Order: sequence, then C-alpha cells, then structure tokens
Amino acid sequence: MRGVVAAMLALLSADAGVGQGTAHPAATLVDKVVLVPDRFDPAFGGISGIAYDRRHRTWLLLSDDRSDHAPARFYTAKIDRSARGRWRVSQGWRAVLRDGQGNAFPVAGQHREAVDPEAIRVAPDGSVLWTTEGDAKDGYGPAVRRMDRRGRTIATEALPANLRFDPSGKHGTRDNLTLEGLDVTPDGATWLAMEGPLIEDGLPAGDDRPALVRFTRRGDGGALQFVYPLDAVPASVRGKRADNGVSEILAVDDTRMLVIERSGVRVAEGQYHFHCRLYLADFAHASDVSAVASLKGADILPATKNLLFDFDNLPANPGNLEGMAWWPSTRGRRDRIVLVNDNNFVAGEPTRLLLLSLAPDALRPLAR
Repeated sequence: MRGVVAAMLALLSADAGVGQGTAHPAATLVDKVVLVPDRFDPAFGGISGIAYDRRHRTWLLLSDDRSDHAPARFYTAKIDRSARGRWRVSQGWRAVLRDGQGNAFPVAGQHREAVDPEAIRVAPDGSVLWTTEGDAKDGYGPAVRRMDRRGRTIATEALPANLRFDPSGKHGTRDNLTLEGLDVTPDGATWLAMEGPLIEDGLPAGDDRPALVRFTRRGDGGALQFVYPLDAVPASVRGKRADNGVSEILAVDDTRMLVIERSGVRVAEGQYHFHCRLYLADFAHASDVSAVASLKGADILPATKNLLFDFDNLPANPGNLEGMAWWPSTRGRRDRIVLVNDNNFVAGEPTRLLLLSLAPDALRPLAR
C-alpha cells in the first residue's frame, strides 16, 4: 500500500531519468526560430499554447493576453522547415476569442467573464478546445471551451466540482494556478492538467517542498482524476522568490504524457527568469482520486515520471516554455516536438519555437 509518502519518494527520484548532458540524452535540440510580430500583428505575444491542425496543415497559436493589449485571441499560420533547416512562416491570421453570444471577452473587472487563455488543441471532430485559468476578480473559475475556427464558443465543457473557483478561498482552485495543460488522447479522452495544487490538496511547490497536482481525464466513462508529483523549486534557485508548476502536457498514448514543469524566478518587477524541464509521466497504475476530498494524508498511488530534458543545459535560456505539440511527420512518427515560449509581452523578449528530437528509447514504458 502506498500513500503520500510514496508520492514524495517519486518526486525525490524524478531526476534519475536520462537528460541532456548524459552519455545518451533522451532529447536534443534540433533548431529554433524567432516568430517576429511583423508576420502576425503588433499585439503578437504571450503565446501559451500551440497546436497543429492536420486538416488545414496550419498551426494555432494561443495568446494568454487577458485583453490588455488586444482582444483575447489566437493566431493561425503555416510554419514548416525544409530538410536543409530553412524555416518558412506564413503571414499569420488573427481570430478573436468570443463567448457563445459572439462577444469578445473583456478585460477583468467589468463584471463580465474575462479569460486567461493557456492551452489549445484540435479535437478529433475538427473543432478547437482551449482552456482559460479563469477570472477570479469577477468571480469566474477555470473553463474549457470548444470553439469553431473563427473563435466563437460552441460549448463550455463540464468540469469536476473541485476545479471550480470558491470566492471564500477555502477550497478549489488558486487564482492563476489552474488549467495550464490540455490534450486529447488516442482513445478520445480529454486530459486537463492543473498548474498547481488545489487549496485542499496542500501548498504550492516551494523550497524543498514538492506538491501534488491533479490531472483530470474526461471520457465516455465520466471524469477521473490522477495525481502528478510536482517537483519542489529547483535547488539552483532556492532561497529566491520562485515557484514551480505544470505549464503544458502532450499525450504520448492513452496513459502517458509529456509534461513541462516550469519554475519562474522573479528578478525585477514584472520580470522573471525561467527554469524548465521536460518529463515523461505514466498514469497507467495511478489511483483515481476523483472521490478524494483532500490529498493531504490520503492513501494514493501517483503517476511515475522520468526526466527527459533539462532546458537549463542549453547554451541560451529559452524562456517561459508554455506550449508544446508534436511536429508533423509524413511517416506518422512521433519523434519530434515543438515548444513555444510565452514572452509575457516583455520588451526585447522574442517568441521562439524550439524543435526537439526524442531519442528512440526516450518514450519507453516506465518501470513501476
């Protein structure tokens, strides 16, 4: 029988995986490219989600702008790379995110629901799913919306009760630590990843303090929840004003996910230095905790995880990595991923795409 102690042990052993700098790295950086606003519009930035639309052979780029710089929005563009390594980025097209009545979302504080977009995926039926972390200022919690390609909401997906916002702050989601990760597995289930723990599940990750984060699977059988063991703040930045959380997920199969853990260190007002790591997580044997009111002291079996890549080992820091998708392959192979950073609209901080190649054995099943 395993409980929270086992979750902590999983955290402590997480770095045992193969990462950049070892004899056989699990992943290597192939190339990178800067996406310049000139190819999109002056408000381009804050890209927190990326998805590939195979039907239209285009990329969708979701901005996390809360309508402060321009109406909440996503962009569509063709992005590819030749065999010789030449990047081609088409002129981007902007679509405004709209509610079910066709209205653009306002800035927070207008007594209407504002949004904080974070993740985007193309559903099997061709519609587009996206998450918002919510609008605590106006009393709205996180949400998952289904929209058409023009940005209009088709439906709002049902969420488990414990993912709702509680104005009293006694339980439920924490402001700005909610639905950061989203993907659809081959069996058609939608997976949602919290950035940090629910209030009732414990404190967010900190110095020498890991955390337990809920991943939700929504499928034909209803909603299930599993525990992902989140690292403490990296040792290299302990003692500074820093955090750590899940910033994106990417499905490998029905039970395994690539997970980005992102730690931000405040260096000045409104400016942060980021430390990101890529993990492979396996939920095949994890406990369903959907009926567990609090993870504190609960007897649960968390997901296992293995470190694939530590971005601190790159010559240049890639920034705040928040979006991740499979790089399309004409042979149907899943051996490359593309990542995008959220530049937080900081002057001089570009939006970058990173192309990462996975070693043939990087996605091998994890031993329990």
